[in-house]
Amino acid sequence: MLKKITSPTGERILKSLQYQGQQNDCGPYTTASVINALCNRDIDAAWLAEEMTRIAWWGPIPVVRRLRGSATFPWGMVDVFHRNGLRSSWRFFASQAYLRQHLNLDRVLMPIIGGWRPSWAHVMSLVEWDAERGWGFANTQYDHHDITWLDDATFTRQWQAMGNLLVEVKPPKTK
Repeated sequence: MLKKITSPTGERILKSLQYQGQQNDCGPYTTASVINALCNRDIDAAWLAEEMTRIAWWGPIPVVRRLRGSATFPWGMVDVFHRNGLRSSWRFFASQAYLRQHLNLDRVLMPIIGGWRPSWAHVMSLVEWDAERGWGFANTQYDHHDITWLDDATFTRQWQAMGNLLVEVKPPKTK
């Protein structure tokens, strides 16, 4: 069995992290960090947080991507990724086996973790898995560019509370 799996995009994402401060803006800050890392952009996450509160349109269908200062919906993140030329999707019921199998491939995995009492959720980019340390993330909650670790039991409990919700992004194809 593998002892460590590292994302090929992890280092770039860690370098691109923007600190969200005390705001409930992990969705826009994580989204901006990933876009900046994968597309060599310089999107300001605070600007994106505000932008995502506006209604977006998928043809004739209005889409609420985010509630100001609160929840960012996974489809809202996917909409922003698509508008920036990145293939992405979201789904419930992903597995830890899927995370480990796809972490070292050319994609970014963003599990959404949380709890119900009190009610909270948080999204981070998965950058490493280690058999001893657990799950390593690029986390916009902290004012540093280092990996934030969650042990396996904590990650499992918090991810299951959110229905094993996963946002996944594939880097742009190079020519």
